[in-house]
Formats: sequence, structure tokens, C-alpha cells
Amino acid sequence: MKPFTEYLAESKKIYNFKVKVAGELPEAFQENLKTALDRCKCIKLEKIKTTPIQALPLDFPTMKNCEVTVFEVICEYPITGPEITSDVKALGLDEAKFRVRGGSEPTEADQVLLDNEPSGQALLTDSTYKENTDVKHKDYFGDDFNKGFLKDLEKTAKQRKKDQTGPTEYKLPKGKTDKLGLKSAMGSK
Repeated sequence: MKPFTEYLAESKKIYNFKVKVAGELPEAFQENLKTALDRCKCIKLEKIKTTPIQALPLDFPTMKNCEVTVFEVICEYPITGPEITSDVKALGLDEAKFRVRGGSEPTEADQVLLDNEPSGQALLTDSTYKENTDVKHKDYFGDDFNKGFLKDLEKTAKQRKKDQTGPTEYKLPKGKTDKLGLKSAMGSK
């Protein structure tokens, strides 16, 4: 049996976030944020990247022609995005100039997927679709495919009839007459 300290070490959970700041950073921003997050045992606070100047940055629709600096924050004690937001606001940044995202939020995952694409563009925007595999449409559509499909169904029905393993053909239920005198395969009440 494991000692309690091993179980405790295995159950250690970390809380990770991305803090994105648009525009120029205040002086000593990273050190001040690290100090503010020390109450949550901030393990890591590092600048991941700074994007080039963009006309409309991804998370900042009101900002124009600015760069975005992304910080990764990892804490040992439980902390939420709004708590980090209040800490950043306490450092004197306007709320329109920064965003706090959880590491597993869909917007962040989508951004990671976009960053990992070799061309930087979605495949649907490529009009030539260079990665297209050659598909023979006759194998999936048209009269030849339908004839082959029906032959396969006939073979299966014959095999089932021979083996007596299941229904060999489908029969519609007897039609019932409704109030108007019309027959329906589904029936009526």
C-alpha cells in the first residue's frame, strides 16, 4: 500500500491560463503580475510570444494596429479567470486591453490548431485544394454503382435464405384504410 504522501503527490492539480495583452506593456508588468499571483503559488509566468502588429488582433476587436503579448500562467492553488482579471486590472491595465483565457478553452484550442497549420490558412479557403486525393466517382455514385449495390444485396439475400439466418426480403405491412378511404402502409388510428 502506498503512503499518503504519494497519493497526495499524484493528485496534485495545476491551473493554467493565458493572459493576452494588446499594445505596449506597462513597465515591469511581468514582475508585478508574478507578485500579485504569488498568493496562488504561481509556478510559472512567462512570456510565450509577441505577435506582429495586426490590423485587427484576434481577441481585441476594438483595438487596431497593435501587437499582442501572450503570457502563460500556471498556478498550484485553485484560481479562476475572473480572479486573474481583477489582479491584472489592479496593475492599472484597462479591461479592453487584456484577455484572460483558460488553457483548455475552445478559443485557445482553435488558435493552437491555426498556429500548427503549415500554410497558416484553412484548407477550405484553398480553391485548388492541393491535398485532394483522386476519387473515382464511379466507385461511389451513378448507375454502375447502383447496379453493383443491388447485386450485392441480392447475393446477401440469397446467402441469408440459404443459411436461414435472417430476413431474406422486406415486406410492407398490410395497409389500413383511413377515414377518407385511402390505404396507408403506416396505418392510421
